[in-house]
Amino acid sequence: MTVLEMENIDVTYERRDHVKLKAVVGASLSIDRGQIVGLVGESGCGKSSLARAAVGLVAPTAGRVRFEGEDVAALTRRARPRALTRLQLVFQNPYSSLNPRRRVGEQIADGLTGDSGRRAGRSRRVGELLELVGLSAAAAQRYPSQFSGGQRQRIAIARALAADPSLIVLDEPLASLDASAQAQVANLLVELSRELSLGLLLISHDLAIVRHTAHAVSVMYLGRIVETGPTREVWSAPLHPYTEALIAAVPRPDGSGTMPEALPGEVPDPARPPTGCRFHPRCPYRFSRCPEEEPELEPAFPARTVGCWLPRDATPSPPSRRRAHTAAATTTNDSSTSSSHEEGVMPTHKGGTA
Repeated sequence: MTVLEMENIDVTYERRDHVKLKAVVGASLSIDRGQIVGLVGESGCGKSSLARAAVGLVAPTAGRVRFEGEDVAALTRRARPRALTRLQLVFQNPYSSLNPRRRVGEQIADGLTGDSGRRAGRSRRVGELLELVGLSAAAAQRYPSQFSGGQRQRIAIARALAADPSLIVLDEPLASLDASAQAQVANLLVELSRELSLGLLLISHDLAIVRHTAHAVSVMYLGRIVETGPTREVWSAPLHPYTEALIAAVPRPDGSGTMPEALPGEVPDPARPPTGCRFHPRCPYRFSRCPEEEPELEPAFPARTVGCWLPRDATPSPPSRRRAHTAAATTTNDSSTSSSHEEGVMPTHKGGTA
């Protein structure tokens, strides 16, 4: 069952100099119950704007957002319709998303509805939610300042779960955590998705994290989604040069001594995007058609789409044009992490609970 549908979403802002900036252009994606979809790209590519449009924090200038069959309208001062409370958002920074002056249990209880929202059942349900995210029920009596970054993010997830959601949008939820905490929280998200049949939109600039957690991935560049597909297939055979570059930039702890390759150039000003394909100024494969025509996102292989001229003009087979070191790194990483990837978990460091 599809819980979230976003169709041809545009999000436009007006800067102080009155120049209109299109942060998102024609983006579409859908998420089913129990499915984790990763949205990846560099900072400034429009991921957070799309996330905010998904939950109604930003009103799209074009397109349609539907959650469980209901149109998602922009939030106002009025209370959100009860049907839309099952669509939740977890913010990037757990230090600022929790009120430091209120106990953790009080903040989680704010989202409780129905019988669990009544005073008699609140304490019990809050304790259950804290234990569900790997914390003690006694944590309800403490303040956010008494927890580590990873623990605060678990509290933020528990607060989102209080509304009994069918989908949670997570905007860079691991970015402010250390590596060990990132792995533990990522594993928690996988477990919650499986146990609760919970849909997740996981937004991250880190393709390696998404690879270990998401069933499908959408790659975003300068406001446009340029490639989509099952995560493992996108990782092993990227169709878009930008996806290839993101994978090449992932550090490879395989002992080979190969350094990750940084993507050349900077992301252009979204208020003045390049003509034609938006990626062509940084693309090592560009040819005469690229600066003149902008490719639409079209089917390439089963369950794959790509917005690039190269796969269409080349022989229709998995992209052998991938750089050799990228393929070699993928092979090495697949062999070293295959067991954890098969189980949908990330390897964690031994130590305290994040």
